[in-house]
Amino acid sequence: MKYFDSHSHYTERKFNRDRHELFVDMQKEGVEYVVDCFGAKEMNLGLSLAKKYDFYYMCINDFSHYGRDDLDIETNEALINKLVEESVVKLRKLCAENKKIVAYGECWMDFRRTEKTPAEIEKAAFWFSKDLEVARKVGLPAVIHSGNADQEAFDVVKKTDMPDYGHGKGILHCYLGPPQMALDYIDMGYLISVTGLVTHRSPRGKNLVEVVKVVPLENMVIETDCPYLTPEPFRDKRNDSSYLRLVVEEIAKIKNISPQEVAEITTFNAKKLFFGKKLLQNC
Repeated sequence: MKYFDSHSHYTERKFNRDRHELFVDMQKEGVEYVVDCFGAKEMNLGLSLAKKYDFYYMCINDFSHYGRDDLDIETNEALINKLVEESVVKLRKLCAENKKIVAYGECWMDFRRTEKTPAEIEKAAFWFSKDLEVARKVGLPAVIHSGNADQEAFDVVKKTDMPDYGHGKGILHCYLGPPQMALDYIDMGYLISVTGLVTHRSPRGKNLVEVVKVVPLENMVIETDCPYLTPEPFRDKRNDSSYLRLVVEEIAKIKNISPQEVAEITTFNAKKLFFGKKLLQNC
């Protein structure tokens, strides 16, 4: 079987010791593609890995609002718009020079460590919308991160006019929201990404099982989010793309179909989104 890891973090330090050996071994185990997600600090490493490994593609974010939280949104609108346009220009140039940049993200909205007050929701929604704006202007599918912000992120995405790249507008990375909301995202043109959490018997894992039950395979991709979210029975170990087979097997069990079918269709979905003609024309 062949697997497509739609979201990973191989530029992280946890892979510094054995990254090359791991890349060689995982390809032998059927990992056909990985999309690695990183920001400006890891850009040089990510670009070098993309040149070295044929199966390695990139999801990048050069606009993250971190470090800009001191900017007052109301009084710095012109400056913020300037920062958006600077990121768009830089990313368009990067895309023209690097055809293996296939997505933009993570487009981030997260309240796991932030108090969810009306003021914080408004601020987070603003920066999240700016990330989506960069993705739209550059012409890349958006990879959306929503941490304890299911409804808040959904409300912003619903208002955002994202283009469709032939098989969706983007991906709900590591989806943990309600099953019905997953279907609503699909109706808006997004794919739902399933992680190793589907094998966990935690509340989040059980919810993800319910999501997998209702989401059509044609609207689903798989990911590791490695080095995080390792599937059972290796939960306490560092995750990597070779463990995707366990995610595929669990999805197959839930849907009562073959692992081969799950692997083939989720790979096709990811290929069509990331490598579709419209995307190649834009980048």
